[in-house]
Amino acid sequence: MSASEKPSKTFAQIVVEEDSSPIQLTPRVVIGDTVRIKISPKGYATGMNKCKTHLHGRVTLQRNDAPLSTQLLHNKLTNLWSTLNNWNITPFGRGCFEFQFNSMEDLRKVLAQGVINLKPGILRFFS
Repeated sequence: MSASEKPSKTFAQIVVEEDSSPIQLTPRVVIGDTVRIKISPKGYATGMNKCKTHLHGRVTLQRNDAPLSTQLLHNKLTNLWSTLNNWNITPFGRGCFEFQFNSMEDLRKVLAQGVINLKPGILRFFS
């Protein structure tokens, strides 16, 4: 990397910029080759509550199909999900995405559609 190039931000730096509240990590316990952390019941319940309206999906393409960008996938799904209120998509890489919906009703509508033909590719949901 040359002196004029700016290094990319780490995941931690991005999270801190987006969330102005201080991050408090729980102490970790190392047992052999494993690392364990303790999560309070309240913290666990809060995290589980936030994830109730999240869904994971994976886009599968044919060998010769060009990969879909997140923006293109969002545009295609916006046309299909025109009745849904605000929803968001987060790419995880390798064709995997997380979808965040405003309500359980919206999530159920999407699941009821089953596998979605994106032309090219298909989108399958899993939990």
